[in-house]
Amino acid sequence: MNRKKVLLIDEEKAILDTYSFLLGKEGYRVVTSNNGCKALEELHQQLFDLVITDLAIKNENGHTILEEIRTLFPTIPVIVLADNLSDVVRRFAFSLGAYSLIEKPCGFEILISCIRKSLKAKKEYQ
Repeated sequence: MNRKKVLLIDEEKAILDTYSFLLGKEGYRVVTSNNGCKALEELHQQLFDLVITDLAIKNENGHTILEEIRTLFPTIPVIVLADNLSDVVRRFAFSLGAYSLIEKPCGFEILISCIRKSLKAKKEYQ
């Protein structure tokens, strides 16, 4: 069974509940956060294999979290969830070090495929 640890950050309770449940069924250990400050605390207290974050979240926005991860935890892949993946949002997220972007809401198959690719790239990078 897969025991990779994922930090899932989103303000929407439905996203947190649904994705954490489905990822748990896939064997991932999921820690959720509905605000940026709590998410940053989790990053400093635990080791994660992957972070999935929305760009628009409370307290600390997604780009602050991306910058922090890139600075302190450069090998952790980050998947960005966004309501609108305009070219500006794409360029912005990639410039901050996002590994991949997914438009919300997305099907679970898309998310799990992106997670697998991200973790495989992390393994190859190390």
